Amino acid sequence: MQQWVLANPGCLVLPRTLVNRVEASIGESLHADDHGEYWFSGEELVFLKARRRAQELGGYSADGQGSIRWDDHAEMLDR
Repeated sequence: MQQWVLANPGCLVLPRTLVNRVEASIGESLHADDHGEYWFSGEELVFLKARRRAQELGGYSADGQGSIRWDDHAEMLDR
């Protein structure tokens, strides 16, 4: 699922099949629309774009090694 999201950075909607997988794994509802799709919020889209860009630039890690600061690359997030 993570790979699909990172491989489709322009996507604004999580398809129903992936919504079903996420909901089954977390045991909670994602508040999908009438078609079973989940629309990403603006905040989620910024996060996903940053993760995608970090992956392209050499990876991302939670401990700060190889991570990218938000303010250093704000222009990339607007693409």
